[in-house]
Amino acid sequence: MGKCIFILKILQQFSVNYIIQRNNMARRKWNLDIIEQILDGDNPFIQSGYTPESAPRKDGETWEDSKGNKWQRKSGRNVKLSSKDTPIIDAINTASKCSRCGMNVRVYGTKLDKKVFPKTQLCYDCLESKEMEYRTLGKWGDYEKIKVLKNHRGALKDFKEKVLESIDFLSNETGKIVETVEGKEITFSGKSNPQWLIDANEDLIKVNLELEKIDKEIDSVELTLKSV
Repeated sequence: MGKCIFILKILQQFSVNYIIQRNNMARRKWNLDIIEQILDGDNPFIQSGYTPESAPRKDGETWEDSKGNKWQRKSGRNVKLSSKDTPIIDAINTASKCSRCGMNVRVYGTKLDKKVFPKTQLCYDCLESKEMEYRTLGKWGDYEKIKVLKNHRGALKDFKEKVLESIDFLSNETGKIVETVEGKEITFSGKSNPQWLIDANEDLIKVNLELEKIDKEIDSVELTLKSV
């Protein structure tokens, strides 16, 4: 009986912490929405007086405001067209958004957000929430496994690049390396040792097979996590 009461208390505290975290994320998202409206040229705080309703603008639609600034609706946002850098900035902002809450990590993110985003495409709050869901639903083992597999895949891709560079050098007579051996300078050309090229091509075959195997494992594990 005592163990049951202890477990219930733990679950109750877990639920309270989870609710608090979700509420904090909701408030943060509301604040970000206000900032985005201001950057888009709107004023979310004007509520008094009569404002005639206007039809929602569609993606691709362009217009000019009272100050002569030209705007276009792109991906659900109003983008100012007067700047030459607009397409580049728009692409950067799109690539910098958290895949869960949509926050622009590059502009609004904290140090923790910017640390975890490159590998997860999530802000820190959303990553914590996602990991909590995996623990709750018993998917933590799969989550840890996929992180290890992706790190291994990254290392193999780096190795493959080095192998391709070696093959290019060994296949090209113009590639030369000068080494000093026992006080004498010796020049090695790309084709000085045919066996090196054979070995490099064998390494390329092996790394491609290993990458194919890991990709299949990652796809399999991701299927089990997509249900979360």
